[in-house]
Amino acid sequence: MEDASLLLGLNSGHAVSSNLTQNGGEGHKYDTDNLIMDNSNFPDFFEQIMMSNTDLGRQQPANMPFDVSNFTQDLTFDSCDFDFSFLSSGLTRPPTAQAHRLELSDNPGQTPQSDAQLRSEAFEKSPWSWNHWIPERNSHAFSGQEEINIQEDRLQSADQLTSPGSIRLVHVDIDQAARDRMIRVVTKVAHQQLSMPSFPSLELLVDLVDVFLLQDSNSVDSYVHAATFNCKTTRTELLLAMVAAGARYIALPPVWKMGLVIQEVVRLAMGDVFEGDNSTTRELQSLQTVLLWLGIGAFSGFRRKTEIALSFLQSPITMLVWSNAFGRSRYKDIVPDVNDSDEALDSKWRAWAAQESLKRLIIYTFIHDSQVAMINMRNTLISPAQLQIPLPASRQMWLAPNAQAWRNTYYGLGLPGIQTNTLTMLEFFGNNKLLQNLGDTVDHQLCMLAACHGLGHEVWNFRQQGRILIHWRNQGRRDRWLAHQTHQRDLSDDLVAMHAHCELRGDSSLESLLTLELLLMTLHVDFEDVQTFSGKSGEEEARKVFPRVREWSESAEARTALKHAGKVFQVAKAFEKTKLRDFYSVAVYHAALTLWVYGMVLSNTASRSGAPTPMNGSAPPRSSIGGLLSPPEQRVCLDNGDDRAVRAFTLLGQGTPGIQDVDSAFVPLTNCKGLMLTAAAVLKKNFPQSSNGLPALVENLANLMNDLAKLSRKE
Repeated sequence: MEDASLLLGLNSGHAVSSNLTQNGGEGHKYDTDNLIMDNSNFPDFFEQIMMSNTDLGRQQPANMPFDVSNFTQDLTFDSCDFDFSFLSSGLTRPPTAQAHRLELSDNPGQTPQSDAQLRSEAFEKSPWSWNHWIPERNSHAFSGQEEINIQEDRLQSADQLTSPGSIRLVHVDIDQAARDRMIRVVTKVAHQQLSMPSFPSLELLVDLVDVFLLQDSNSVDSYVHAATFNCKTTRTELLLAMVAAGARYIALPPVWKMGLVIQEVVRLAMGDVFEGDNSTTRELQSLQTVLLWLGIGAFSGFRRKTEIALSFLQSPITMLVWSNAFGRSRYKDIVPDVNDSDEALDSKWRAWAAQESLKRLIIYTFIHDSQVAMINMRNTLISPAQLQIPLPASRQMWLAPNAQAWRNTYYGLGLPGIQTNTLTMLEFFGNNKLLQNLGDTVDHQLCMLAACHGLGHEVWNFRQQGRILIHWRNQGRRDRWLAHQTHQRDLSDDLVAMHAHCELRGDSSLESLLTLELLLMTLHVDFEDVQTFSGKSGEEEARKVFPRVREWSESAEARTALKHAGKVFQVAKAFEKTKLRDFYSVAVYHAALTLWVYGMVLSNTASRSGAPTPMNGSAPPRSSIGGLLSPPEQRVCLDNGDDRAVRAFTLLGQGTPGIQDVDSAFVPLTNCKGLMLTAAAVLKKNFPQSSNGLPALVENLANLMNDLAKLSRKE
């Protein structure tokens, strides 16, 4: 990883260790003793973009930091990694990194200026460059991953990144014929590009599908009905997609890499399926297969897979819309009767499960679309107004193991006074209080999570309108800006009311609470400005946006954003082990970057005014924060502090804001290095038993935040 340090513009003596296949805590051990730092806690790049024009004219051009909006990798797969004799080896760096490393090492007589210039040149050619990522010419689905050679028979529990609280509802039974069908699909799709010295054993396939169904059944947005799963009636491509999805929860590199290869096979195979028989676009299992490989790719942590997954999301949405799956008329009332025979009851149960699976698949697609839109800052494809489907049934009915249990659960829940089948998700979005009248007949957690993302659409539209109206205040159209601020208050009231509703119910999911806190933060900070200031678009754009970021940092709106960013940390620390991944891990990064930028600007303001800033949790002197004097020695812990102190800071600017690290020590926001190391430690602590590495996306985020910590002071 010394090569990577050159690409990132860092000193080679401070190389960052890669942990893709090693223990996630070794390479960047969190140590509060290393957080002591001087007041100049920002590097040349940030120091220069916050300088005045007069000072700037005397400075040399700053080295560019890496793209803070990019948390994917552009690394190649080595086919030998699929051999279990190479368990200790990880992903390899691109060839360009090694080439530049050799070029630098062969010329020991370089001056510091030429060394910086070469680092900048290497950076421009690296995957972290400011230019948009361009795939290599002639790259294809199996570039660098041309082999499947898995010789493991069973999976040990220590290798499974599954939630401890997950309950196994079913144990799948896959026969040899199903394995043979999988092999035929793989060889048909990639017979010229992929070799299989050893296809996964039947036992390993069973374990992987078991792991997937275990995780899906215990997820809030579950959409595969485990109790009716049958390998003989399940589409082969769906079986392969389940294998690939299950491999995401395995820490062994050969297994999760094999899952990414299978994901590519499924992607290409489904294209052939739809082209060969267009009626399959209306089949539930075909759509489930597509959504599975899209979910794997979107949160894989690899650039090419992420780009393709985001690009192809429109296709299944179009299929669902054209099949009238979003309309109320598509769904029938299927109710068990006490007089039903066993055959009639089983038939009803399976029909109900298929219908409920489609309903939940739409809700999952809506949530997934919203999540990838939020973390990639793009428009969504599904509007909340399209969801005219009935409310999802209770989880007890969804998880019933057989038809008799399904009927007993239905009559045991207690029927409400109103017909739940007549209410739609759209009506619920307009009136969240409806859930109070429905008892336990609907899935409260799933409804609330979908409602959160329904408000997320409005928050996104508000942010887009804000960027359009940013100059209207200076053009005699203050009425438009005032209306915009009124909309912000209304959205804030809606989000706070939904947050209160979630807290009143003891079974509200942490996923909903974290999403609400993220939305409340986004409502009060323009994250595009935050990323631009951090260097996403280069030095010139960062300097242009700095006045807006500085003005924001001095406002009550900024302190409100900081409060909710701290709450994101608080909720994230309470997540069940191994669940802080995918969208929720990126949410932690967004919150950390918001706090980090505020700390950078605050440190710059203090250094220019001559006022000291508190470092490493030391007692702060009487200082100015947000334009108001703060009382001495008053710390405001944003993620686990006194509500009165947090309220005083938010409304009046009183106190020194900070967060708690994983050891409960106070880290002020001006300690930018400690802040980023704390955020990385929060992610890693959610995977305490992972001896063979973290999920790729989580590892990318942890490494990125550790690198930002290095950029938070002069080395």
